[in-house]
Amino acid sequence: MIKVALDAMGGDHAPKAIVEGAILAARESQGKYGIVLTGPEDVVKSTLSSLGYSGYAEAGMEIFHAPDIVTMDDTPTSVLKTKQNSGLMACVGLQKAGKVQASISAGNSGAMMAACLMVLGRVGSMPRPAIACDVPSFGRNVTLLDCGANVDEKAPTLVHFGICGSIYAETMLGIANPKVGLLNMGEEEKKGTEVLQEAHQLLKQAPINFVGNVEGRDIMLGEVDVIVTGGYTGNVVLKLMEGFYEYHLKTFGKIDSVQGRQFHQDWDYANRGGAMLLGLKGTGIITHGRANAKVIKNGLDLAYRLASNQVSEKIAAKLSQVA
Repeated sequence: MIKVALDAMGGDHAPKAIVEGAILAARESQGKYGIVLTGPEDVVKSTLSSLGYSGYAEAGMEIFHAPDIVTMDDTPTSVLKTKQNSGLMACVGLQKAGKVQASISAGNSGAMMAACLMVLGRVGSMPRPAIACDVPSFGRNVTLLDCGANVDEKAPTLVHFGICGSIYAETMLGIANPKVGLLNMGEEEKKGTEVLQEAHQLLKQAPINFVGNVEGRDIMLGEVDVIVTGGYTGNVVLKLMEGFYEYHLKTFGKIDSVQGRQFHQDWDYANRGGAMLLGLKGTGIITHGRANAKVIKNGLDLAYRLASNQVSEKIAAKLSQVA
């Protein structure tokens, strides 16, 4: 059985929202996968009990005692060095040991990124994993990466991102030969920085369906399946889209119509579960620090589907075709 390790103490609303999300996932999955809650055993048990779920073992949940607490102010280096017995480090360490097949945290994203990179490692010639997010586009989702794991990528790294996104879209979204675009300031090959111009030429030769440059407006027009960009730009785009949704809610509220309900289904990040770290030797999920139970439930399901579909292994096999 596939098991997913969940950092019970990560996030603004931990442990209650995290444990509640695990309970929701356990109920909905009906034994499809196991959940291992990592954190101080007494805290996790008391939280389960307060939520009326003291019989957690019967529902396929386990507790792994990890007493150290990671704060949002901790640096990734300090977490790696001094908080090995934290829920965050434990959920990744259990995967490295083969006891679980995926790890998820709503806590310190920098520390989670560093833990996944240093403990699990990266596949092939991938310099660093990319944060991939499914974002709303016209009539579909589009996979955007990198969304903030890196800030100064070289052109070959953007090619790696394209391959990772293509494999994900094909495997998880069921898109045959997904269209991959490079985010740029124009459609012409000679547009953008030297890195983007070089990346364009390399992507043309990569074993993916590269369709050329796309502009910011194309993200939401539904004409490509994967959009490759540097982490700095990708993070700005992601936060802009989150801000637009909050602006829309404050201005119009939730619109009770078929189209309105679909809009909120598409734009509410809680429905996506989290961001994926692609390019790892394993499965890592980073969820929003403000994650509620619904986010955690969906994040656990996403982690299970990534692991069961062997996305990491398929990315590794594809990257072996690239020098």
